[in-house]
Amino acid sequence: MKRAKKKTAAAAKKPRATRSAQAKARAGGFTKWKRKYGAAAIESLARMHPDHVSEHIAWCDALDQNFTKLWLDFTYGGMARRGILDERTRCLVLVGQFLVMDEMEQFPIHIRNALRHATPREVLEVILQAAVYLGYPKIIRAARVFTKTLKELGRLGEITRTQLPIDGHKRGRSLEAERKTWGVTEADCPRREELLRKFGWEGLSTGFRLQPGHHHKTVEQLERVDPHFLKIWLDFIYAGMYVRGILDDRTRILCVIGELFVMGEFVQIENHIRNALIHGATPREVLEVILQSTIYAGMPRFVRVVALLQRVLEEDGRPFA
Repeated sequence: MKRAKKKTAAAAKKPRATRSAQAKARAGGFTKWKRKYGAAAIESLARMHPDHVSEHIAWCDALDQNFTKLWLDFTYGGMARRGILDERTRCLVLVGQFLVMDEMEQFPIHIRNALRHATPREVLEVILQAAVYLGYPKIIRAARVFTKTLKELGRLGEITRTQLPIDGHKRGRSLEAERKTWGVTEADCPRREELLRKFGWEGLSTGFRLQPGHHHKTVEQLERVDPHFLKIWLDFIYAGMYVRGILDDRTRILCVIGELFVMGEFVQIENHIRNALIHGATPREVLEVILQSTIYAGMPRFVRVVALLQRVLEEDGRPFA
């Protein structure tokens, strides 16, 4: 019995000793990189990715130290320290962007960082919501990586305990209550009541609230193309995905803007810029998603998207600040 207790105590000490050795090794690595590239960028990188500092730097340092310095100062010393987006939003936007880019090597790193600021259910919701724009195959791969990461962290139970009911929040919805949230009048859409009767109010109501400027036009266009598809599309996206309530509308739409940026989808991104401004995002926050995205998708897309934002704000008579 005594031998068994000693064995258990020794086994408990071993992981602690291993973690301590790993922490010391990381600290030594941080010091080396700080001396070479400056404390601000390395401390910012270590705050975001404490287990992957050398992984982020070593390959680049070995090839071109001047580029490494410029890149670190721009990304971690500069963009990551601006503080315009709260960390939760910024990290969730990044999860969506790495999913869109199908960058599964670094995807777990960004999942781990997002979990420092958001719940597992919120991180998963970014992945699931992306099905609307990406389709199914990439979502499967991303969900597998997410599940593996949560298992490694011992946090998978937080997902299984927080599932929505099988019908989502459908039972708590009311047409009369939601009418008050619509930005679409009968003058804007003379067929509004007819469309509600034909396709069901749940999906149309969500669209009238979220996208008052163009949802009814999209519905009438799709009705001419294929009314059966329109019905199942409304039920999946507007009566389903967009009313799950796990992410607030502001955060969800900012994630979509980040995803559409890296996709190079300039028609849809204009719609979502307008929607983000309607649902609580400031012009400066929308701009910050665009600016942060230059790290991952480069300047050509930035030039086009920032011009779209400027035009939208000018049309609405709104300043950046």
